[in-house]
Order: sequence, then C-alpha cells, then structure tokens
Amino acid sequence: MSNSSLRKTFLPRCMAIAIGSLPQPEVAPTLDLIADCLPEVPFWPQLPNRSFLEGMYVQYGEGLPGAVLDEEGERFYLDPGQADFADQLTAFYEAVMAVDLDYFAIGQERASGLWEGLPALAERYLGKAPIMVKGQVTGPISFGLGVTDKEKKSIIYDPTLADVMVKHLNMKARWQEAFLKRCFPGLPTLTFFDEPYMVSFGTAFCTLSREQVKDLLNEVCAGLDGLAGVHCCGNTDWSLLLDTGVDLLNFDAYEYGENLLLYQDELEKFLGDGGYLAWGVVPTSEAIDNEDVDSLFARLTAQMEHLSSAKIALKIILERSFVSPSCGAGSLTPARAVRVFELTKELSERLRKHYKL
Repeated sequence: MSNSSLRKTFLPRCMAIAIGSLPQPEVAPTLDLIADCLPEVPFWPQLPNRSFLEGMYVQYGEGLPGAVLDEEGERFYLDPGQADFADQLTAFYEAVMAVDLDYFAIGQERASGLWEGLPALAERYLGKAPIMVKGQVTGPISFGLGVTDKEKKSIIYDPTLADVMVKHLNMKARWQEAFLKRCFPGLPTLTFFDEPYMVSFGTAFCTLSREQVKDLLNEVCAGLDGLAGVHCCGNTDWSLLLDTGVDLLNFDAYEYGENLLLYQDELEKFLGDGGYLAWGVVPTSEAIDNEDVDSLFARLTAQMEHLSSAKIALKIILERSFVSPSCGAGSLTPARAVRVFELTKELSERLRKHYKL
C-alpha cells in the first residue's frame, strides 16, 4: 500500500466521493455540481462527450513511444515500427529515470476538467474546508487491453510495450498528483486507477496470470504520496485486487456487492491491514430513476452488516468506508448525473447521522 502513515490516521467515515466522468460537454456546468455534492473530496471531471481526446485511452496516451492519433478516424494505437521508435524509447526511459514529471504532463486539450476545472474548483472550496482531493488515471490492465498496436493486438501482450505502458501511466499519475497538490495545497490526494477490463480477468479475452496483474497494479501505484485506489465497475476475482498494494477498493455495490462479500476472509484482512472500501451503491444507469436515499441506505447497510463479524466490527467498516456512484456518470443524461450526485451526498449524510459518525 502506498502511504502507511496516512492510512493510520485518515478515516473517511462514509464520506461521499465520485468516479471521474460526467456527461456535460463543457467544464463549467460540472463545477457547481461537484462542489455542492462532494463537500469534502473535490475531483476533476473527465468529459468524454466533449472530445475524442478526452476518452479514457487517448486522455492518458500522450507521449507514449510509438503513439499514433487519428482524430478523424477516432483511433488511437501504438506503432513500434516507426522509424524513430528507438529514439522515442530512449527519451522515454531517460525521463522515467530522471523522474521528469513535466515530460508526462497531460495536455490541456485532453483534460479540460483538470486544467480549467480544478483551479476553478479550488476557489469554490475556499469556504468548505475539503479533506482530500481526487484524481484518476486509466489503469494498466484496461489501458493495456484496450489500446492495441498497428495490427490490433493488445499492447499488454508485448513485453516492451507493456513495460513502457505501466511506467507511462505511473508517471502520468505522479504528475497529476503534483497538479492536484498545487491546486489544493496541504491536502492529501487520492488517485483512482480505473479498471473496467478487470471483469475479463480469467476469461479468454484476458490471459494474464494473477502475478502479472498484481505486478502491473503494484507498479502503477508506486511513488505516489497519497492514497491509491482501484475502481472496477463489474464482477471480477476480488481476491486478486484485495491482494495488491492498493489502499482502496471501489466496487459496484449496487449490482455486485453480494459477489464481493463472498470474499469474507480477504476483506477482513484488507480492512485489518488499513485498507478502505468505497461502496458504489448509487447506480449509474436507468435504475437511478427507481431509487431514493431510503432504498439505497437499506441496500448498503444490509451489505455492511453482512460483512461485519467478530474479526471486523461494523464500526470499523463504517469508519474505513467511502460512498460513491457505482461507476462514472459519463454515459448518463445530465439530469440523471445530477440525481446520482445528489443521492450520493444524501446517502453519506444519512449514514453519518444514523451511525453517529
């Protein structure tokens, strides 16, 4: 895990957080929503509907050796057959060895919510006393499976490209963390590595071994000063994620909470070692139309009480938990996204009042 001293002192007590994406095509409309509904943990909004450049792969692909960006065809891939690929590799590894974070900056045209949104959010939070600031990066399993070479083979299966990819994402995360600290001086950071492709682990689509996945996730988190979390919005082998060095596991508790609870022993050890759970119990689908704070409170508390045992008291679970949407809200209508954020805030407040957190 990344920051043992922070884990020993920081207790979220069911505070509200969110995943990265929002459906609005412009930055400004997202800022009041974030500030109003997430009083303690601001984050920068990813806006995939604004531009192809803000998609989850292109957004973090800038600077990769061999990168090819076809904006007109909306395709992003790597071509190690480029004439200067060896020179690109040399420059890349020199930047990694020198910890040259600026070399790995995320371009303004690829992250408007970061460059425009975060400084503006900092002004909105001047009177709110936030506790933490959150960022996000596409995780190495999803990036490595989702991005291909020129022949449309996933780069994660090429040893050279896989090594470059995980170091690239790690440095992107470290650069982003420094950006977060500049906007919110003195606050600890939380970085999510988004891993939707972890649902494919153990299938024919993902032939990576357990150790390969662990090594990639542990390497991508290395060197971060704040907390590192992994977000998976589907079902997977939860024992694998719980056995990595991440500080926090964010999961879809609305659809897959019961699946996660099958891993009682692993969860007890994870929480006992100082890990955190982020319960994504607020659905980011049409199901949000049929839920309210009462129904979500009943669903979540039933899961938490099921997890509690003689080894892990309910009080510890509550203290080491966040509440979040089940996934990013980028695929929703703006109206549904607003409802998701409002219910996340209301649920956090209900839990804290009910359990006197």
